Amino acid sequence: MMMPEPEIDDRDKNDRDRRSGKMASIREVARLARVAPSTVSRALNGSGYVAEETKEKIREAVDELDYVPNQWIRNLYQQKTGIIGVMAPEIVHPYFSSLWSFLELELNKYGYNMMLCNTSGKKDIERQYLDTLERNLFDGMIVGAAFLPDKYYEQIQKPILSLDRIIPGIPLVTSDHTQGGLIAADKMLEKGCKKVLNLIDPQAKTVASSRGGLNFIRKMQEAGAEVITEEFLWDDVIHYPRSIQRTREILAEYPGLDGIMANDLCASSFLKTARELNIKVPQQLKIIAYDGTYITDFNYRTIASIQQDVALIAKEAVQVLVKLINGQPLANEAVYVPVSYKEGDTI
Repeated sequence: MMMPEPEIDDRDKNDRDRRSGKMASIREVARLARVAPSTVSRALNGSGYVAEETKEKIREAVDELDYVPNQWIRNLYQQKTGIIGVMAPEIVHPYFSSLWSFLELELNKYGYNMMLCNTSGKKDIERQYLDTLERNLFDGMIVGAAFLPDKYYEQIQKPILSLDRIIPGIPLVTSDHTQGGLIAADKMLEKGCKKVLNLIDPQAKTVASSRGGLNFIRKMQEAGAEVITEEFLWDDVIHYPRSIQRTREILAEYPGLDGIMANDLCASSFLKTARELNIKVPQQLKIIAYDGTYITDFNYRTIASIQQDVALIAKEAVQVLVKLINGQPLANEAVYVPVSYKEGDTI
């Protein structure tokens, strides 16, 4: 007579699987917690409502099966995702790409993972990422550049800060661009520049970085220099062929320019175009880049630049955001990080 096989308890099977090195599946977590796999998924991802009692059962199952890292378990307990969204206008821009790298390092120190949210300057994509923050899928957000009107940001009740755009009620961490513009003007005046160019983006909202150009213009004009301002759209900045074409147009339109202040990419384009047009740099034309990234070293001359301290900006930004997440008061709603002058061969 055949004896019936003994019933195997879920926990006995789990013990054998763990000893054999077999990794648990989401279905095994669900079986042990006595819930549906979709419920486990919602609880772990924070993507839908799960009762606290059910979360506790899932946590115990997850812990027993070693299904996920401990950080996920802590996040489940604390109702956090452990993810910070970083809104990027573009990932190929050398200043922003450098800044994102430092931000990720700083966020990791506090146990956060970074999700890069590339908007490509499109408002609909920007709005989608803000909705993601509102739905609690991010613990907080750092905005590198914003294109939506202020009203979309003013109604957000989540931890958020800006790195350039000045938005009422939202903390700002940025470079001291007033200092940067004044340093650039001093350098131009020391070299005797009398007819200088400053670039503007007519599509830009109220941004802290515009203070660099405004103070550069003011000081040059006070010294009696002629200041020319020309539009340079964001798309022209990040697309090299368009940037080169735009610099050719500007240098052809304004003969006799003896000084240019522009961001790193545009400054590099002006340097190349000047050589094509047989304009000698720095003898005839002085160029100062604004950002001071690695791009300033990637040309036949090292471009003098106003250098932003991306490492310190990242550190200060993350410290502010963590305080916002933890509900701690801020000493200042705006933090301004000093800039420095980087020597080069173009002035």
